Amino acid sequence: MRKAFWGLPVALIVLWLLSGCTDTLHKQRAAPLQGPAQTAFTINNNTALIQSLEINLTGKQSKDKVSLYAEQSTDGLPLAWYLVVNGLAKVKLTAEDLYSFAEVRFADLDGDGRAEALLFRQSSGSAGARGLNIYQTAGQHWQELFSVNQDTVTNDKRYAVTYIGNYCVAFEDKETGLTGIIRLNESRYRGSEHMLPDITAWIDPIIDYSLADYNQDGIKEIVTIQRVIGIAHADTIGLLKTTYQLKGNRYQAVTLTLCDSNDTPLAEVKLI
Repeated sequence: MRKAFWGLPVALIVLWLLSGCTDTLHKQRAAPLQGPAQTAFTINNNTALIQSLEINLTGKQSKDKVSLYAEQSTDGLPLAWYLVVNGLAKVKLTAEDLYSFAEVRFADLDGDGRAEALLFRQSSGSAGARGLNIYQTAGQHWQELFSVNQDTVTNDKRYAVTYIGNYCVAFEDKETGLTGIIRLNESRYRGSEHMLPDITAWIDPIIDYSLADYNQDGIKEIVTIQRVIGIAHADTIGLLKTTYQLKGNRYQAVTLTLCDSNDTPLAEVKLI
């Protein structure tokens, strides 16, 4: 599978960077705003405009004005993000100590000719965790098509990563049954061979997303990418990729693939 990473631009607007901030991951609650009638979004003293753009979402001649706002704490940290279209709040995404950056993009994922809203967020921590929520923009109330909760950096209850000698690492995902052997590059560990037996389950959160129509059915798949860590955080020994396909009105995980550090697939399991 070829890479088609969607990296966030360097020039993201930083809400605030805490010195010494960690990669502790918490759940995010995301929901389109519901109700009999959406009201105008109110800007106050703790509201910051993050991004503004114009795009035709309704099919009318005139373009729609889309604004991404952040509700901030007194310290300038994000409490929530709002997607506002023509003055009406369409989405509220509550932040819980994980992401410090946000950006919205639009792309037609389901092939219906209408653009979906892609709300990216990124952590300021060393793991570089990235979040993504996708919304269908048709109708008064936007419907969420995709979201993933990132709960933990390392989950040794789910994963087992063990050095088995001869520059080989055994990988196991106890939840899905995915197993594989990762072959290490010997030249990378000259002088540090003694550290190899200390390799343990260290799986980073999602660091990137690939969006492309891999099966050529006219609907884009979503692939989340996580790093499998070796003797140190800078030592990526493998990649864990989850592929999502649109099933009805929601993206669902369909395969989980283990790749080596060169992105060569090693093993795969079907999830549905």
